Amino acid sequence: MEERFDRIETGAIVGVVGNVGLAAAKVAIGVLSNSWALVADGMHSASDVVASALVYLGARIARRPPDERHMYGHYKAEVLAGLVVSVLVACTGASIGWESVERLRHPTPVVSTLPLLVALASAAVKEAMYRYTIRLAERAQSSSLRADAHHHRSDALSSLAAAAGILGALAGYPWADPVAALLVAGLIVKMGVEVGWECVHELMDVAPPPELLHRIHRALERELSGREAEPVIVRGRKMGPVYQIDVVVAADPDLRLRELWRLRERVIRCVRSELPSAVLVTVEFHPRG
Repeated sequence: MEERFDRIETGAIVGVVGNVGLAAAKVAIGVLSNSWALVADGMHSASDVVASALVYLGARIARRPPDERHMYGHYKAEVLAGLVVSVLVACTGASIGWESVERLRHPTPVVSTLPLLVALASAAVKEAMYRYTIRLAERAQSSSLRADAHHHRSDALSSLAAAAGILGALAGYPWADPVAALLVAGLIVKMGVEVGWECVHELMDVAPPPELLHRIHRALERELSGREAEPVIVRGRKMGPVYQIDVVVAADPDLRLRELWRLRERVIRCVRSELPSAVLVTVEFHPRG
């Protein structure tokens, strides 16, 4: 688990450092060149700075051990950070969209090819950041880091949209630049809503994938075969990076307490062999009819 959190923090730090440089360059050059599409893209990168910082903070809190007020740990801090990030991203997109509509009424010509080069370079850098971060997210099985990776991908797409708008403005169509900025805003809002919806599900104790529960159930059937017991119900919930799994076992009512305890240990080991991130496994015994 510690290695997992180290990967999340590394990915978040890379996101902060990379986005700070990109945001500063795009906003500055966009203002100097009258390219609102590039400014909007820079604001998107700036929101990604905050997003990566929140992912880092969420991972730092989530790795804290249980205490008297949080007896099941702080794992959901990572999901809460993702929800805050999604709201921030959606608000940023809405703000850019509003300003883009205003700019569309009074478009101004782009005065340099430099914004086009910056936008294309940004798309390449952000795609590389996406590929690096998504690999870390898959290894760590982190929803917040996965969301941060998709932020990088959306920024790469928005940079391409900005480049298309700038190219249109340079070709003599000044309205193309704010139209591209409006498209960027739509992409940002869409990403924020999608990530936020996933985080809401996790905060409401979303169940593990059905195929995972089915695999655990079959493993328990094999483990308990011939031991006068059988799994009846396997259910669970996602708690940020980890899972809580509840197992109801029908057992011989004549089994003694010590035998039930040993049976419980077998069940827990079996569940964790199928799902190592099941940090909390509860076992409930019912008399077998």
